[in-house]
Amino acid sequence: MPSNLEPRRDVAGWIWRGLIAALFAYIGWGKFDSAPNGEWVRIFAKIGLGQWFRVFTGLVEIGGGTLFLFPRTNKVGAALLAAAMLGAIVADVAIGTAVFVIVPLALLAAVVIVAARDPSLDLVRRR
Repeated sequence: MPSNLEPRRDVAGWIWRGLIAALFAYIGWGKFDSAPNGEWVRIFAKIGLGQWFRVFTGLVEIGGGTLFLFPRTNKVGAALLAAAMLGAIVADVAIGTAVFVIVPLALLAAVVIVAARDPSLDLVRRR
């Protein structure tokens, strides 16, 4: 039984952050595939900001996922991932694939819900 001086260990929080971080790292890594007929190349061509934006988005997702994993940087990572998902929602609506809004909306909800967890339950003690 934890005392008031020792924070409870939040194993579930680490697992959820780890799953979300791994998912965003996987999705972000996929954006580096520059095959001309690749799905991400076609999607970002429709968006119209250039292929540099595809690479930038991949970096944001990998970096945000990494920051999201650790308690001290969780909120910064959540902000990056939320911004990426809001951008994906806007892009899906703008390029006429509004039905695909469900995926970034679900990912956004997962990021917000996990980031809003009580930080006093984390494994790492904050000083």
